[in-house]
Order: sequence, then C-alpha cells, then structure tokens
Amino acid sequence: MMELLSQLNIKGFKIIESIYTQNEIRDLLNLVGPIDEKHKFGLREFLKDHPTVTARVFTPKLKEIIRQISPNCDKVIKSIYFNKPPVANWSVAWHQDLTINVAEKQDVPGFKNWRPNPERTVVQPSMDILQRMFTIRIHLDTCTIENGALRVIEGSHYNGVINMKEWMDQRKGVERICEVKSGGILIMKPLLLHASKRTENKKSRRVIHLEFYDQKLPGSLEWKEELTFK
Repeated sequence: MMELLSQLNIKGFKIIESIYTQNEIRDLLNLVGPIDEKHKFGLREFLKDHPTVTARVFTPKLKEIIRQISPNCDKVIKSIYFNKPPVANWSVAWHQDLTINVAEKQDVPGFKNWRPNPERTVVQPSMDILQRMFTIRIHLDTCTIENGALRVIEGSHYNGVINMKEWMDQRKGVERICEVKSGGILIMKPLLLHASKRTENKKSRRVIHLEFYDQKLPGSLEWKEELTFK
C-alpha cells in the first residue's frame, strides 16, 4: 500500500500489470463490441449507461487498488470509453486534466472557467479537489509507444496548473512512456502533464478511463455522473 501511494504521490503515476485476467478482458471486449459499432471512437458517461460493463470492471483486485489509494472512496465521478482504432488516428497534445462535469452551474468559491452546454456543465474546480482526485485507465489492448501509449512528465503534478505556453518553450521535466499490457492499469493524478502520439502499428488502443474523488462537492454542487460501486 505504501509503495503504491508513494509512487503515485511522488511520480504522479503508477503502472500495475495483470489486474485483469485475459478471460476477464475477453468478457469486457465482448461487451464493448456492440458499443464500438454505434460509437466508433468512444463514449462519455460510459458506466452509467452500461451496468453489465460496470459489474465486470469492479473486480476484487480493482477495488483493492482503489482502497489502497483512498480507503473511503466508493464512487466514480467520470467514466469514458476511449477507442483509438487504426482507421481514425490522432495525436493528443500535452495537457493536464483540469475540469470536472457537474449537473449545473452554482456560485461556489474557487470554481472557474464555467462552460455550460446541453449535455454537461464543465468547470475547473478548486486546487484541493484536483489534488485529491485520481484516474485509473484500464487497458483492454496492449498499449505501446507504437499505438498511442500515454507520455507523461514525471512529477509535473507538483507544479499546480501549468502555463502551457511557457512550458512548451522550455520543456522541463523527464518524459516517461506508459506502456501497459492488456489487463493492466495506469493510475495517474489529473495534474500530471500527459500526451499521446498517433498510432503507428495499425493496432487498436481501447481504454476505460475512470476518475475518482472521495468527498462531496462544496455547496449544492452535484456531479453530472456519479456511480457508486460496492
């Protein structure tokens, strides 16, 4: 437990292989197959609308990992299914995950850059919320640098919200390539700088992206997506 928390807090990320067996991954791929036909590149609020997938995702192994990171955490506050197939290739520039989705705009101190839209209300929360959040990316496919493995700047989450223009001019920090085998997970802090390149080996990169926070939002704010797991 201490090793996991220590690496996550110091480096901003941690890779753990073999959280899911290949039979469990096969079951998940069978469930997402029909979703791929309707939503070729992925789907937001993924678990909310697919309870059969939810039951397969939260295995005893994954729940134990979550408890090690945050003993009181029992809710997902964002879930996205990413599908990066060879026929629809793209790169993602360096960035931090600075926003959350809430039900509606409220006047709450520390929240800024509100972007209400018909589907969701996006906002940048206070720094203490961003620092407490963590993300788990479940890899359904083996992910290497050739098919879009995440690139991260180790320890960059310590720098708070980074001025991207200034950082791009200087490019400070050590870059790591987060290659993960099918059935493994990547845990990361939202403030960690990350990016990904285009796919070069004509293989898919399917990932279930989950974000967690262990406390209620301030005031009367409510999450747009909030799923309790047991």
